Amino acid sequence: MEIYLDANATTPVLPQAREAALAAMAQDFGNPSSTHSTGLKARALMDGVRALARRVLGAGTGELLFVSGATEGIQTAVLSALSALREAAHQPELLLYGATEHKAVPEALKHWNALLGLNLQVLAIPVGRDGRHDLAWLRAHAPRAGLVCTMAANNETGVISDLDGIEAALAGISALWLVDGVQALGKLPLRLAQRRIDYAPFSGHKLYAPKGIGLLYVREGAPFTPLLAGGGQEGALRSGTENMSGIAALGAVLAALEDGRVFRSHATLAAYRDRLADALRQAFPGVVFNAPLADCLPTTLNFAVPGVSAKLLLDLFDAAELRMSGGSACSAAKAQPSYVLQAMGLPAWQAASAVRLSIGPVADAAFIDEACARIRICG
Repeated sequence: MEIYLDANATTPVLPQAREAALAAMAQDFGNPSSTHSTGLKARALMDGVRALARRVLGAGTGELLFVSGATEGIQTAVLSALSALREAAHQPELLLYGATEHKAVPEALKHWNALLGLNLQVLAIPVGRDGRHDLAWLRAHAPRAGLVCTMAANNETGVISDLDGIEAALAGISALWLVDGVQALGKLPLRLAQRRIDYAPFSGHKLYAPKGIGLLYVREGAPFTPLLAGGGQEGALRSGTENMSGIAALGAVLAALEDGRVFRSHATLAAYRDRLADALRQAFPGVVFNAPLADCLPTTLNFAVPGVSAKLLLDLFDAAELRMSGGSACSAAKAQPSYVLQAMGLPAWQAASAVRLSIGPVADAAFIDEACARIRICG
């Protein structure tokens, strides 16, 4: 039996979500833009999921758009922000992003910065050895910035950003703020409307929904430019017929999250992580954890073993049917040292030989028991 420990890359689809997707394909298959009863039924389903997402995310009066995933959400947010900056009376000098951000963010910044002819300076916000943003650096540079991009939690290390500290550093300045919420969904309370976050993308497949569905939060009053124009769906903010099976599946996941019985508590997940860390210590006495566990998601461990390459570790784990990764799934095939760990200032050997173990928040004790037993035999 396979033990899947790569949930930060993707997750299996929750049974309730599969059932909801199939029902949307078989019974609720209407086009939500149609005005007959079949279309209205699909519209009601979509509106219900949007209302549920609004409650779960604490989105208040902000817009919640159904998109294909986080990359589209990031592209839309960056386009919206930079289009507004191009029209501003006083143009900023900088575009800022966290040095450990997912590559989708800096690549979107560079793409739209060039395409819109802004040619602003794009700078990475430094992070410390703990993986958290250098708030003093941010305070010094934010007054000259037009857009600041910081993730809520890192996909490789699980490091949780100090969003309150970042918000304080941005106080009194006009820069727009994008927060990548992908890894935080289902694991951290984001309280979107209680913060000055302008844009926040989310991806369904990182939390038990199918690939191809996501959300983009846009704060009320934040500038917005559609990435996709066409038939005027999503209030003309994101054209294209909505992915009803994906929306239905995402709705089932969000309902389970709101219900609180399927997803484990933070304390339970932290206890699971500690057990996995102990199993790694028993198997590999010299193991080094690459980020302080107290500052990380309770679902993620990033580690290295002195003198043992990431490839060898992954081969050992794979032989035991333990599925882990060498870092971000998007970069795994390139076999390069982790730029996230390099940005944190870790030694070259750690950045080159890091392995990521990540569990999903519906993991149970029996799953952790089996995972720990298999890890121990790999030593």
